[in-house]
Amino acid sequence: MARILVVDDEETVRSFITDLLTMDGHAVDQACNGLEAVAAARKNPYDLVILDRNMPKTDGIMTLTILRCDAKLKNLKVLMCTSVSVTKELDEAFQAGADDYILKPINLQSLLGKVKKLLGQG
Repeated sequence: MARILVVDDEETVRSFITDLLTMDGHAVDQACNGLEAVAAARKNPYDLVILDRNMPKTDGIMTLTILRCDAKLKNLKVLMCTSVSVTKELDEAFQAGADDYILKPINLQSLLGKVKKLLGQG
């Protein structure tokens, strides 16, 4: 069982991902914005963060940049979620330090596969 933080400004998306991961046996926390995510990550030992790319205020790229600049969090696995497959946006995510990405709408088998891979289980 892994401890995972799901970060998305849309409550329905957070709940969908949380329910799926909980059914798969993981402990899941939620944050609705980047600042909440950073605070939670500094407080809790997560194995993985699933991070929305496009959020108001502090977007996923800025949030990821903050996480990567923190010595305790720089190696935290991050799966970036995005609704666009524009190469520029994907490049930005990887340059900021994303370990992988998944496109919205989220395919449940794809999500579980990527989570397992990032956690070293697949």
